[in-house]
Amino acid sequence: MRTLLTSFCLILLLTTVGNAKIVFKSIDEGFTGMYVMDDDGSNVKLLTKKSAPRNPNWSPNGKQIVFARFSSDGGRQHFHIAIMNAGGTDIRQLTKPEIGSDYYPSFSPDGKQVLFTRYENKINKRSINILDLESGEIIEIANLNKTSPRYPTWSPDGRKIVFSTDQFAEDSRNLWIMDADGKNARQLLPAQEGVTKIVQSRPRWSPDGQQILYSQDEYVDQQVGKVVTEIHKAHRYMICDQNGENIRELDIPKDWFPVGLDWMDDGESVLLSMRKIELNKLDFVEVLDYHIYKYHIATKKLTELTSPLVDGYGVDWVSGRALPVSPKGKKQTQWGEIKKDSSDQ
Repeated sequence: MRTLLTSFCLILLLTTVGNAKIVFKSIDEGFTGMYVMDDDGSNVKLLTKKSAPRNPNWSPNGKQIVFARFSSDGGRQHFHIAIMNAGGTDIRQLTKPEIGSDYYPSFSPDGKQVLFTRYENKINKRSINILDLESGEIIEIANLNKTSPRYPTWSPDGRKIVFSTDQFAEDSRNLWIMDADGKNARQLLPAQEGVTKIVQSRPRWSPDGQQILYSQDEYVDQQVGKVVTEIHKAHRYMICDQNGENIRELDIPKDWFPVGLDWMDDGESVLLSMRKIELNKLDFVEVLDYHIYKYHIATKKLTELTSPLVDGYGVDWVSGRALPVSPKGKKQTQWGEIKKDSSDQ
């Protein structure tokens, strides 16, 4: 009987292994988890629900994923950078911030280093750092207190780093670019001022390194009782050259609010995590309403990849390779009915 059950499980495991190319964050039954799925939205599989994972990023060879992970040490709550195999196994902690938290990890083009931001609130410090995976050494390359850097990523040739600033930053809500060693930091796009807030964020290099995909959000402040809140005016999906020129807007409705962007299909399409909202009025964005879409640039075709039962945000795509996938999964994966890993609850 044991031999028969083992054989059945092995057959089922082999049928659930696939080319998982999109990694994303989702919420299922109250738990935040990390999932993978194929390019067409099929074969959704759970990697981990442990410690509220966020900001996933594939290694260049598709064998590993880095992400930010919540932990509570001695009563101190923070996020640190962790790494796991593509199938969700061998989760390891990479950073241990003494104060504050680490976010937005991304691999170097050669896969040997990880770029991330460190927020140290008690001393009001915001920095971009590089972690060497072999030695474990962390080097701070840029101290950017006022700009509050987010989403730093290397260019495909490893020479530049692009990042955005927090929408509440004091001096800019723009895209920035700097040399790979942290020098020569400068705004990539012209600053825009006026009554409407323009927030340019979530930059992603194209696979050839010639263009940058980003979102452009427009708000106005409105007094609601004793609280000043932001009213959505428009959300745009933009592409510019690596030098900030030749800016163009993708043909996507302006009432779709973004939380995740990436390129896919080797630059022919873009991957979007977004939800429809009502413009020019209060709209409290619910996390569970986000879904993942593919937008083909040439045809302007927008295709939803996640089903109504699966929300998704914080997306990252890797080119087609045979990736091992853990058999742990959502209801779509039958393995979950046979064996449930209690360590991920």
